[in-house]
Amino acid sequence: MNVNKKIFSLAILACLIGNARIAEAENGQTIQGKGTIEYEKHDWETKPLDPEKPENEVELSGEYGKTTGPLRLDVIPTLNFGQVAISSEDKTYHVNAQLFKDETPARGNYVQVTDTRGTLAGWQLAVKQEKQFVSQDDEKAELKGAILSFDKQWANSTFDANYAPKIAKDTIKIDQMGTTYPVATAEVGKGSGTWTIEFGSSEATLKEVLNADKTPVTDPISGGKPMYKNQAITLFVPGKTKKEPKKYQTVLTWTISELPQNE
Repeated sequence: MNVNKKIFSLAILACLIGNARIAEAENGQTIQGKGTIEYEKHDWETKPLDPEKPENEVELSGEYGKTTGPLRLDVIPTLNFGQVAISSEDKTYHVNAQLFKDETPARGNYVQVTDTRGTLAGWQLAVKQEKQFVSQDDEKAELKGAILSFDKQWANSTFDANYAPKIAKDTIKIDQMGTTYPVATAEVGKGSGTWTIEFGSSEATLKEVLNADKTPVTDPISGGKPMYKNQAITLFVPGKTKKEPKKYQTVLTWTISELPQNE
């Protein structure tokens, strides 16, 4: 009986203390404070990244294109297929791989996309060849039937791979001038931050360029580094196409755009 009385007494005491605290809170004074955070518009330049080790910034060798804004392209490759001999046979040429002025090894040519809008609204990356390869001296002299192809593309980032954009799985074979070809699509909720889309890789598609005596061909722009061909980007030229000892060039338009919103 004494034990039960003590427990009952403690329960009453606890209730009295609790009521006293409630009464104290009700009789006290209250005031509200504010907490704030302000997001800044982040559209300043993002440095090029190593597409195979994206935690590292790099210094690209040669020219490359870029855009500005919160949804932007940090790197657009300049494709150089080098000097080749005139041939009456069908030929497939491989592009020169991406070299760097720093210690970064040769990589596959790549595009770098940055999305700092903060809306997680998604985006689309596409490419279009504006015209056929034509002579710089005479645009009537063109490589008729030449086909530029991109293959073995993949996305990389320091961000979670679950938020990666979807990459076009098939080879991007540009056989229609002025037609837009999709490269990558970030669905709603994905693609935020910086992502590289590399065509090929240093381990799978790069092959060192050698002289006749088996010594490496070097690139003076990158400081004398060995040159490589990237087999993931090719240019097919039919043997029957008329060719002249001239430099031919084309124009590629790379577009990064917001994902269309469902109405």
